[in-house]
Amino acid sequence: MSEDSLPVLLNTVQTRLVQSQRQLSIVRAQVNARKREAKLDELTLEQLKGLGSGTRMYEAVGKMFMQESYEDVAAGLKKKQQQALEENQMLQKKQTFLEKEASEAQTHLNDLVRSIEHANAAAQ
Repeated sequence: MSEDSLPVLLNTVQTRLVQSQRQLSIVRAQVNARKREAKLDELTLEQLKGLGSGTRMYEAVGKMFMQESYEDVAAGLKKKQQQALEENQMLQKKQTFLEKEASEAQTHLNDLVRSIEHANAAAQ
């Protein structure tokens, strides 16, 4: 490896590592948000079960409220909860991939630094 290509290679690997870590932190935040969303929907469904199907329900639509049936509200919450769980599974797969990518970049960076140190030690 020539001495001119080492700084470029180091910069490339460092950039890849930083990007992977940044994306990983974003994905982790998204995973936590989806977990909270699914939990909130679950708790809301539990509260609705105590009310009974004869209770009037209203859903916000912009600045207005529209009356909805109990079944429609419960089905909407179940669907929303299921979507959050599915998104969470996809995000966890992405998180695993990014963790692997960041680990590989870190290993590659460490190997490069070691090879530079060995080359400098051999030159002296």
